[in-house]
Amino acid sequence: MNQHNVPFLNNVGVQSPDFEEARHFINSRIDDRDVSPISSGGHSKNILTWQPLDRSTLFGARWSEKVHIQSEPQTTFHAILVLAGCIHCKASKTDITAGGLLLIAPGQRADLIWEKSTRSVVINLSRQALVEHLGIPCLEVLGKTSAVLTPDDQDARLIRQGIECIAQQHEICQGNLDPSLQKQWQSLLLTHFSNRILQASRISPTILPARVRLATEWIQAHLREPISVADLLQVSGSNRRSLESGFRTYLNTTPAKYILCHKLKGVRDLLRSNADISVGDAAFAFGFQHLSHFTRHYQEAFGELPSETIRQRRKSRVIFQ
Repeated sequence: MNQHNVPFLNNVGVQSPDFEEARHFINSRIDDRDVSPISSGGHSKNILTWQPLDRSTLFGARWSEKVHIQSEPQTTFHAILVLAGCIHCKASKTDITAGGLLLIAPGQRADLIWEKSTRSVVINLSRQALVEHLGIPCLEVLGKTSAVLTPDDQDARLIRQGIECIAQQHEICQGNLDPSLQKQWQSLLLTHFSNRILQASRISPTILPARVRLATEWIQAHLREPISVADLLQVSGSNRRSLESGFRTYLNTTPAKYILCHKLKGVRDLLRSNADISVGDAAFAFGFQHLSHFTRHYQEAFGELPSETIRQRRKSRVIFQ
């Protein structure tokens, strides 16, 4: 990766001084953002590039001016690797310099000041791929904690080296990375990010207090039955306040949301494994009575509609056959 260039130059999305054009390019591919130039007077161009990795995407970026970038709470996981220059994270009041990495969890707002000519790679990890890799029911259990890794941090160095290799392959293949390579690189990046994501979210799935563990095990055993928080209080012998506190502390969620997430995961597993079942029957099997409400929750949890899950299953079967 040429140290003076933005990576992925074979796939240029924007090469223009027009900030509105750049904003449109970003918002058509990831969560909506406001892009506001702070400095002015230059005539150089903003450059935004991209490289798909299966269901995730890497973006190269260099702004012609100092810019303020803000977003609403994100629906998926983002990371920003600074290649040159500096990005100031207003939420943590931290400067991320060359080689540093900013992790922004789902539910968090981006509120960043990019210094003029700063070059970075923005990593947009697939919501669905992240859920599958971490083995969690939905991203909401990760909480809203972000983190900053220094250039000397081992994980930051590994991720930086991985992205450098992807950029080199992008250049050799003129931007046309083989789909199998894309999938492998996505898996590798997910592996590098996993520990940091779990550490930042303070999830300790293997070390749960007895009463929280009793409640989660009972939920898993009765997913196809109606489950209420009152059931969990009776099973665990807890009062509502202590049980909810335990779920927030150790699982970054509430009992009700934990039930919902795992029921949604149950429906998804059923849709992916049973070629004959319809969306309505799968949802009903796990207690969802209103299909419109179910569909909305499903899309929020996995970043795709139930019909898209079925379409992916059919596509996989055709390839396998």
